[in-house]
Amino acid sequence: MDNKDQRITLPLFCFALLFASPTLANEQHPATPLNTNFALLDLAGRIWDLNKNDKEQIRVLIFLSTECPISNSYSKTLGTLYTKLQNNNKVEFFGVIADPTTTRKVAAKHAAKYKLNFPILFDSSTQLASALKVKTVPEAFVIDPKGHIAYRGKIDDAYGDIGRRRPTTQTHYLADAVIALLSNKPVKISKTKAIGCAFETLPKDAAKNAKITYNRHIAPIIHARCMNCHRKDQVAPFPLTNYLQVAKRGRQILRVTTRRIMPPWMPTSAHAKFVGDRRLTNHELNLIRQWVDGGRAQGNPDDLPPKPNFTDGWRLGKPDLIIKMPEPFTVPADGPDIFQYFVIPLKIPEDKLVAAVEFLPGNKRVVHHAVLFLDDSGTARKLDNATPEPGYGSFGGPRFIPSGALGGWSVGNTPRRLPNDMGRYLKKGSDLVIQVHYHPTGKVEIDQSTVGIHFVNKPVKKSLTEKGKLVGSIWLANYQMDIPAGKKDYKRSAKYKLPRDVTMVGVVPHMHLLGKSMKVTATLPNKKTITIIDVANWDYNWQDEYYYEKPFKLPAGTLLEVKAVYDNSTDNPSNPSHPPQRVTWGDETTDEMLFCFFLLTSDDVKDLIHVIHDNLRHDLQQPRAKITK
Repeated sequence: MDNKDQRITLPLFCFALLFASPTLANEQHPATPLNTNFALLDLAGRIWDLNKNDKEQIRVLIFLSTECPISNSYSKTLGTLYTKLQNNNKVEFFGVIADPTTTRKVAAKHAAKYKLNFPILFDSSTQLASALKVKTVPEAFVIDPKGHIAYRGKIDDAYGDIGRRRPTTQTHYLADAVIALLSNKPVKISKTKAIGCAFETLPKDAAKNAKITYNRHIAPIIHARCMNCHRKDQVAPFPLTNYLQVAKRGRQILRVTTRRIMPPWMPTSAHAKFVGDRRLTNHELNLIRQWVDGGRAQGNPDDLPPKPNFTDGWRLGKPDLIIKMPEPFTVPADGPDIFQYFVIPLKIPEDKLVAAVEFLPGNKRVVHHAVLFLDDSGTARKLDNATPEPGYGSFGGPRFIPSGALGGWSVGNTPRRLPNDMGRYLKKGSDLVIQVHYHPTGKVEIDQSTVGIHFVNKPVKKSLTEKGKLVGSIWLANYQMDIPAGKKDYKRSAKYKLPRDVTMVGVVPHMHLLGKSMKVTATLPNKKTITIIDVANWDYNWQDEYYYEKPFKLPAGTLLEVKAVYDNSTDNPSNPSHPPQRVTWGDETTDEMLFCFFLLTSDDVKDLIHVIHDNLRHDLQQPRAKITK
């Protein structure tokens, strides 16, 4: 290093970068020399000259973002890889931030926050990103000593798709490419499709006469559909509260809305309307496409709607009972998602009916969703006491038979009271068992969430004498699960005939990572069929409870039927095994399930209790496959 100007030489990879398209490592194209001095500064102010490669080093470049959650989730993985390569003088390792809307100060703060221990080049004018034709963040590049691109694409196989993070990482594309070059061997996989956020530059000035503008057409959609989560101090990784924030992510927004990844909502529109339906209409999707393709015009300021008012804290007023996790829980920086169960005794003087629950995540960056179980057997306490950390971990289920449930919470969910003084039964002496789904963010996080419970303002005995006030649960399940490796359309079903009249209040489908689709129907005694719920594209990360806006009656003799399809092939981006493995029934990450829960009430409490007991007997009679793994 020249101490006078603190200049550090960088390999001559840019001879290829500006003029050669990304090619396979074994395709030998002559490096084209640069005609200008191409240099970048890192966040520490050091100069990295892109004209020289005196040491004939391998160059590793990973384009990162200060906002993309997938990019941030790789912070520890990249730091570990850098540490292993740090003392190898044959390799130089860099992160690159090239977002034109991110300042150097913000980038430096981000690097410190996520403990990025490797040099971060600040590509302020995006010349390096343009030279490499970067399309996604994170996206990794490995440049061989001759200046050729030996590898470009994803860092590893942790993500099968946007929002589909696998529980284990099995293929390390970036590390494998570097190891191959260090061993003077060809890179076996030289190109993969990077998975993450779209790399975008600021839109150019759109024509003043643009038909579709942000202020008039797009802002109303963003305000109504996105801003609930995409604003300061909420769960979304970045805000969407003004034109610039939306315009610079235009292609990413188009991508995730067209694929219906966002807003998160699994059911189709083939059934009665659910409370809080977040699906964008085809008209809204078409407006977003036209706006992005047309240049992302801002439009007339007079057309901009006011920002909506959001209520933080308790949305239904102060709860009757507030319960907080007794101690904080630490979520590691990376690794698979975590399902942790926290057991909290409920100190109530008498039995109650619960009209609503509100879940307040203690750390909105890391809490994905929560499910609230009840246990009056003490089993959950024993499971908790058997582990040193707060709560206990379990992927597939709570590992006990719940005595009841109080609902749940997911991102974007709005708490609502059950209609008409309906309530779920809460027995005195029960424990609340909170299942919290955590997803690592790239740095260590701490959470201590809170639950608020709203009771029906009537004595339980009085409510039980009235029509349609008590809400209970039944379920359908198929326990004979044996999915061959590679099977794309493994089908399972379950049926149950209602012995009494009931009213359908809500439905909760449940599968694991191989789930592909689930359709639930009710065939009435007159042979008419009603669709209870239809999930065409199952996503384990976004399962929810679905309440009907207008609960509807089902007569005795109605046949409930669940049909589910599973994909155990390499085409399933959530498949936890590569290559696919045989999968059977079970609670673990690599096991599978088929459950569908139904929330019911009845004009006569005796009918509801009869249905619950009959359904339990029915479930106990279902065959359990004896499978030898």
